[in-house]
Amino acid sequence: MLRNIALILLSSFALLLFRDVVVTYGTYLKVEKSIEQALDAAIVAGTKEIDNQRGGLKVDVDAAREALRVSLIQNLNLNSEMANDLLHGSTLDVYLKYSGEIPRIEAQFDTRIDLIAGKWLGLSVWPLTVKKHTPYLSEFI
Repeated sequence: MLRNIALILLSSFALLLFRDVVVTYGTYLKVEKSIEQALDAAIVAGTKEIDNQRGGLKVDVDAAREALRVSLIQNLNLNSEMANDLLHGSTLDVYLKYSGEIPRIEAQFDTRIDLIAGKWLGLSVWPLTVKKHTPYLSEFI
């Protein structure tokens, strides 16, 4: 009888640990895809079509940053504090870097994921960091 109870407890812990791993990995994939889509929105919002047609690519960093933030909040169903039932303590950093004269928008999203089995091991949250940048460098001559 004691052996069966120990086996049930061990199985329960393994199932909760598996749940934590699946949720963490799934969240990482969802955040990564959401940031990629938000970067596209930032490029569209931060550039003006008339400038592109004239051969110059200028990015309005403030417009791009706000579009990226709004798109990420909508894609991940976050509140205004960038938190939901699973994610909390989230921060978003947006950078504009240049390779010569060619701009590249980079974003870093840091958050924490609540764990269930991790609490038993003394780890109640898992920090998650996703860094993405525009997948291409645009050249306009």
